[in-house]
Amino acid sequence: MTQALSGPAATAGVDRALAHALADELVALTGALADLAYELGSEPETLRRHMVGIQSVDRITQVQLAVADILRSDAPAAARIDGVTLETLADRLRARVADAA
Repeated sequence: MTQALSGPAATAGVDRALAHALADELVALTGALADLAYELGSEPETLRRHMVGIQSVDRITQVQLAVADILRSDAPAAARIDGVTLETLADRLRARVADAA
């Protein structure tokens, strides 16, 4: 059984520098995905045919940015999750942390 994260020393179970590096990678990927979604959405026919997929890319980028924020935070796990503005993601994270405790 895995112990849940708690306290400022716990940074997603990884070294703080690594957590920040991973967060930077997520932000860079988010930018690339956002650019792709913009490019695809700027073509009316592509937008009509792939609206759901393009919206999925937007949700993915929001989750990536939220995860990056969590990785960069020094707050306890509960506070990190409380800061997540995507309610469904926050709920999933709470459930997974509770299951791991």
